[in-house]
Amino acid sequence: MNLNLLKGILILLVIVDHNDFARSIFPGFLLGFAFHVVGFMTIPFLKPAPALDRAMGPYLFRLYWPFVVMTGMMAAAVVVLDHVPAPLQAERWLLTLYSGNSAVLKQTTGMALLWYLPSFVSLVLLRSAIERAGQPVKALTIALLCVAHLFIGPVAPVIRDYLPLGVLPALYVIPLGYLCVWAHRRLFERMPPLLALVLATAVFIPIKYLQIRANLYNEVGFTELASYRAPGALMLNDLESVFGVLMLFQLCRFEFGAFVQACGRYSIQIYLFHAFIGLGIYKAVLRFAPELDVLAQFAISVAATAALTLLLARWLAERRLVQRFLFPRGLHVLLKGESVSAHRMKPLAAKS
Repeated sequence: MNLNLLKGILILLVIVDHNDFARSIFPGFLLGFAFHVVGFMTIPFLKPAPALDRAMGPYLFRLYWPFVVMTGMMAAAVVVLDHVPAPLQAERWLLTLYSGNSAVLKQTTGMALLWYLPSFVSLVLLRSAIERAGQPVKALTIALLCVAHLFIGPVAPVIRDYLPLGVLPALYVIPLGYLCVWAHRRLFERMPPLLALVLATAVFIPIKYLQIRANLYNEVGFTELASYRAPGALMLNDLESVFGVLMLFQLCRFEFGAFVQACGRYSIQIYLFHAFIGLGIYKAVLRFAPELDVLAQFAISVAATAALTLLLARWLAERRLVQRFLFPRGLHVLLKGESVSAHRMKPLAAKS
């Protein structure tokens, strides 16, 4: 499987999900759309879990540090633009750094976009701990997480501010990640790629149709999730995620899409900046091409957002100061500037 292709498709789906024109064209599809999020968070399960050793620290640091910098800059902008008192905003920012949940993020920065980074850190740590706990403990832990999966939606609003690093979305996704990779390796990977893709797609389409017909909502980042109270909705939403991911896994067994693979190589940079570029393009399209059909506006805005964000990402990768202060490969690089020019930022799931 081509992981750069997979990450490229997933980051393009993120751009589509955050596109305002898409909301008017595919409202039902996007209402319960979650397999792109689950797909990104399933990538670590495709590789052996990293050891909980000294090498883990720099990897987690380079995932978490862009979150610290970006939320800090956005929180400061809110102080200036919305006249929020600086002490109150500082308190909110510290809570954001601790909890990383979407609700606090949106209150602090005006958007919930960056919740994925702390949740991904939690997922990597939890998965490594599970894999190194021994088979009986691993089986028991996964079973307990499957039970917790039924309750996370209702309890999240009560407890999310008290839990660190966006752990609730990670806890919700872990059983789905194990299921996706198990199904891929035990079933689909043993089939010819085309047959596997056709089968996964043939299962996904009716599941998505039923989800749309039922008008089901599924928001992993905000942990606004179905639960034991609506088992049918929970099952459909989970199946949408699982078979959507399996469909992409089979698609990525083929070789195509140099542009898409380039997007995958710079997925973290695109993730960080696409919303800002996308907003500017959306306003430009409305101003300069208001007469265009909405499908054309959607296509232009998505393509332009992806292309411009990729260009920005590649330009940033060559800037030593940006690499040092926004994408350092460890605390020593941030403090001393060591080895900045020798490295580029690897994709989010490069190690785990």
